Amino acid sequence: MTKDEIRAILQTDIINFRTKAQFYESIRLSEAADYAKDLASNIELALTTLPSDSDTEIN
Repeated sequence: MTKDEIRAILQTDIINFRTKAQFYESIRLSEAADYAKDLASNIELALTTLPSDSDTEIN
């Protein structure tokens, strides 16, 4: 699995967790919504340090 494939999967996960957060808020599950939002934010933060396939390696 390439780095770009991993990045695409994680970006899909972020969208899914944000969608779940909206659903949880709509049925008044605020704690679950907060957890889903935090999880999406943490994955998004991790993506900032994930290199892509086109990045050069540092030796």
